Amino acid sequence: MLALGMEKMPEKRVEAVLRGESRITSRGQITVPKVIREKFGLKPGDSICFLEVNGSIVLKLGPLVLTE
Repeated sequence: MLALGMEKMPEKRVEAVLRGESRITSRGQITVPKVIREKFGLKPGDSICFLEVNGSIVLKLGPLVLTE
């Protein structure tokens, strides 16, 4: 039930494509799938940032610059 003056917001649809899968090792490490490394030109030493977005984890190429 919605309160007076409250409109139901339309759901945002997000398109996602599964590009690979990894397991976390006992040391907390993951392997970035080869198809992802090649597609984005990732090389040893590159930075990847882990962001929490709406209860999901999103990976972004780093370094991430935060602003106020």
